[in-house]
Amino acid sequence: MVYIISLIVMAVVLALDLITKYFAELKSFDFVVIPELLKFELTYNTGAAFSFLGNSKWAMPLFITLTIVVLLAILGYFIFCIVKKRKLSKWFAVALSMSFAGALGNMIDRIAFGKVRDFIYVFYNTDIFPAIFNVADMALVIGLIMVVIYFLFLDKEAVFKKGKNKKKEEDAENKG
Repeated sequence: MVYIISLIVMAVVLALDLITKYFAELKSFDFVVIPELLKFELTYNTGAAFSFLGNSKWAMPLFITLTIVVLLAILGYFIFCIVKKRKLSKWFAVALSMSFAGALGNMIDRIAFGKVRDFIYVFYNTDIFPAIFNVADMALVIGLIMVVIYFLFLDKEAVFKKGKNKKKEEDAENKG
């Protein structure tokens, strides 16, 4: 069941990303949603986050290669879990699925257009650092945050697992 949920999340996120980018380009988005806070304005990013390495000729092949490696690693992990019949946390599966779909959505743009289509612009015309992104970027960031939360709090070996330190203290007392 968790793998079906993963496929659904991947498909929905990817479809939402590609559809919104299509409409952003079709309509040449440029309108204010909330003054000073949010507007839709189509821009193109040839680099990574905040146009990092946008002017480097070698950056695009690097980003595509790194994305392929990450996508294959996520797929490989899912396949490994299926073959080994390992139980996979729904939270972790959704986190990986969102990250996968976000990375794939932006990679499709890089391959098809040589740039990523961004259109969600926050904190424009303010002293706050503005950001412009798309649905794929949101999914990727949310997915990665979920992965961090999983390893910090939810995994059976989580760093901050409730009761984990108490058990360690009890084990230490019993040995001593």
